[in-house]
Amino acid sequence: MEKENAKKEYLLLLLGTVITSVLCGGVGALFAHTLKLANNTFFSFNWLIYLLPLGGVLTVLLFKSLKLDSKNIHTVFSDVKNDGETPFLLSVAIFVGTAITQFFGGSAGKEGAALQIGSGISSPIAHYLKLRYHNHKILLLCGMTAMFSAVFTAPLTALAFGLEIVYISRKFYLKAVLPLAMSSFGAYGIAMALGVHPERFALHALPQFSAISFLKIAGLILACAVVCILFCLALHLTGDLFKKLFKSPYLRVIIGGALVIGLTLLVGNNDYNGGGMHVIERVVETGNAFYFAFLFKIIFTAITNASGFKGGEIVPALFVGATLGAVVGGLLGLPPSFAAAVGMVTLFGGATKCTVSAFMLGLEFFGMGGIGYFALAAVLSRIITANIGLYTAEHK
Repeated sequence: MEKENAKKEYLLLLLGTVITSVLCGGVGALFAHTLKLANNTFFSFNWLIYLLPLGGVLTVLLFKSLKLDSKNIHTVFSDVKNDGETPFLLSVAIFVGTAITQFFGGSAGKEGAALQIGSGISSPIAHYLKLRYHNHKILLLCGMTAMFSAVFTAPLTALAFGLEIVYISRKFYLKAVLPLAMSSFGAYGIAMALGVHPERFALHALPQFSAISFLKIAGLILACAVVCILFCLALHLTGDLFKKLFKSPYLRVIIGGALVIGLTLLVGNNDYNGGGMHVIERVVETGNAFYFAFLFKIIFTAITNASGFKGGEIVPALFVGATLGAVVGGLLGLPPSFAAAVGMVTLFGGATKCTVSAFMLGLEFFGMGGIGYFALAAVLSRIITANIGLYTAEHK
């Protein structure tokens, strides 16, 4: 009887997986198109940056009115670990909040929001199907994986990310592989059908393998891993500092928005507003990057994140990796576009602590040409950054 009940519940889990992948594929496509529109609008009307504090206030009001001000990516991971339920309204609030951040020029990505939206979609499904224990956890991860896949258009990366990001038990992951794969590839296919274009880059040149080139690439990875530590610490410490200095979330978001306005005027361009994918594309294509672009992006993102604006940190991390990689690679005599790719893999792996995901990201974004270098970057970044990351607690 117990085995029959287990089989029945696993079939219910697979049913929930199908429903989740369809919903997340559709919502993910809508989210991607919305953020693209928000970004394009901002870059067409740069004066919107002056309304960033107002956008922050609206975001705080939204989350407070829905009683979601205590919810963030870490509480969602906690829901997965502890059989918690993510409120569906969080999906709506984080969708709108991220769009507001992008529309008014805050420096934030989209993946953190996508993970929260996915969990908010799959949690009610798990509740309705009365899934228990591991099956409940798996379906929440399916939602997160599906949204990540739909928004990033990288199904292998999303699948590995879902398996790596929250540690539970080996037995759990053996059971989770099929549902996570279904959710990742299902949502990816639906998002593609709905017009989401995958991010793919062409590497114009690869270094010839030799002892010298190997040492140069290892040096590049080391430099990027050290800056990855700086990036993660900057986000954590700035967040703590803002909460200590500004007790009111309204004051916090107004001051943070004003600082981003001042910094934007200081640098004289909009390269550091939004997620920064437009800059990543430019750097990988041309190999050209401003020497201190990575540092500016860290500052912009740390302030935006600490202020209470919604979004994610992974696209900014990729920005830091691409710009730093191109600069350091150029100094070392490596092809700058290739070095930018290695930098992106290094920052992703170090920041998320997801080694296989980082490797898959390199393959899906840049192709098989750099397979050995991406593996090296993924492994070394994890070793060098040790326990310092964006979601370090989730791996314990």
